[in-house]
Amino acid sequence: MKIGFVSKPECPKCAEVIRFLSNFLTENGHDFVVELGTSKDLKMDGERIEKIKADAIVTVGGDGTALWTIQKTKLPVLPVNVSSLAFLAEADSRTALECLNKFLRGDYKIEERARIKTTVNSKRLPDSLNEAVLKTMIISKIRWFGIYLDDDFIHNIRADGIIIASPTGSTSYSLSVGGPILDPKVKAFIISYMAPFSLSARSMVVPSQSTIRAVALDKGRNIMLTLDGQEGIEVGFHDEISFTESEYPARFIRFNSDFYKNTREKMS
Repeated sequence: MKIGFVSKPECPKCAEVIRFLSNFLTENGHDFVVELGTSKDLKMDGERIEKIKADAIVTVGGDGTALWTIQKTKLPVLPVNVSSLAFLAEADSRTALECLNKFLRGDYKIEERARIKTTVNSKRLPDSLNEAVLKTMIISKIRWFGIYLDDDFIHNIRADGIIIASPTGSTSYSLSVGGPILDPKVKAFIISYMAPFSLSARSMVVPSQSTIRAVALDKGRNIMLTLDGQEGIEVGFHDEISFTESEYPARFIRFNSDFYKNTREKMS
């Protein structure tokens, strides 16, 4: 088998884990390749992630490393956590070798997680696993947003921003503004509001097969659309932004993952 490695940038502990795992692969007759940025930290030859051909990608870092990798490749991902908090991780530095060995033996399953497809004026942007966020670029300046679900008008609202979250992202940014936690198997998205200027504004759970549309109603621009905290573009007056479920789910390598046990441990 061939394994790809992606590391959190400038993380000595991550590099140490990758060296250990790559040595194990070589000693047991398997191959590996490291992502180009990761190769600089390891002082090895590397490959652009979009060009990596492997059976799986092992990400070493935190959720940010896994999210970046998932935006760049359709290969299954095994996230290894060396950070303080990582909801996506299947292993840590102590259990990484055991999990990699299970994968090599075929003792694993693939879990698919829904991702959000985002378009701006019909132009498709990279899919996001956690959330898409529309927010003001000016401190202390709230904006008007119009929100629609398919052909139904929901409301116009003034707020610092709007969060469209997947079930995976329900434990991320949306949770911090009071949104609900969704089981990853639920086919739904969450619409949450950042500092809304309304006593009646509450998070909404909507079907993921529907299309959520958001329109910036204030003239000018000064609104940023970010996807999983990785990609960002400026949008403005009457640009039409739409969100629906992507046809390309994220794929994770799992062993005995328990969503509720993981959530209890991370939230405690």
